[in-house]
Amino acid sequence: MSYLLRSEGCNISELDKSVASRYTNPMNWTFLAGAVLAVVLVFTSFVTSEGSRALFNVHGVIVVLGGTLIAMLISYPMLQILSTLKGAVSLFLRVRQPAAEEVVAEMSRLARRAQTEGGLLSLQGESRDFADGFLSRAITVAIATGESHATRSILEAEIRQLRIRRQEDANLLRTMGTLSPMFGLLGTLLGMIQVLETISTPAKVGPAMAMALSSAFVGIAFANIVCIPVAGQMRLRAMRETMLLEMILEGILDVAAGQPAALVELHLVGYAEGRAPEAAAPAPAGAEAPV
Repeated sequence: MSYLLRSEGCNISELDKSVASRYTNPMNWTFLAGAVLAVVLVFTSFVTSEGSRALFNVHGVIVVLGGTLIAMLISYPMLQILSTLKGAVSLFLRVRQPAAEEVVAEMSRLARRAQTEGGLLSLQGESRDFADGFLSRAITVAIATGESHATRSILEAEIRQLRIRRQEDANLLRTMGTLSPMFGLLGTLLGMIQVLETISTPAKVGPAMAMALSSAFVGIAFANIVCIPVAGQMRLRAMRETMLLEMILEGILDVAAGQPAALVELHLVGYAEGRAPEAAAPAPAGAEAPV
């Protein structure tokens, strides 16, 4: 990667310094733009529509949001709900997560140091904050086991557990996206009962019907503007995080095997380029997309 960066006019030493310092990835601006546009769209429709109060009446909001919350409390433990909430909030924040180029640069630096200062043992205590400490743990495991197969098995198990947790976070939001329209329909049915009770009074039928249909609107809007898009963003972030951790795993195995820094760079660059299309490929129709 260093020779590729130099060919494009980048200074690898500056990149190494940026990696060694506390890194921060930029926010997902498309997600933020979509969230802002959604708020503007809802607000504009609320202000300009004469029936805006009927669209967002208390009956519909309570049935949809309250029913969805109750269903989540019944279906999931509180720790899982809090984990999903934390993950959703983090989409609006800057995340301390390295880019693929930073992973390659850091692994190349560690490979050079291992070659010049006595092998893997010289890396103890290095990169404690890199990738939330995963690189430091990978170095410790590689030193403790002294064998590539055991190192790979332990670290792959940790990556797999992290991927499962991230998948459960996204699945909770997908479940909310499935249930909220159903609770909207339930609110509509409750409203229709009120319509039938007032059918003998024509003046009350119209408002009652509007209130009944508004529950379906709230449920569908909540699912398609909030739950499903946020779940998709969490899935994409989890896929990227998994790729970075797998790059670190491969890099540590190369360093432990005594590979020179140039070969470590070539391996990780090829690994990242080979994984990127796979991560970006859409899931087959009718199949659940993996995280």
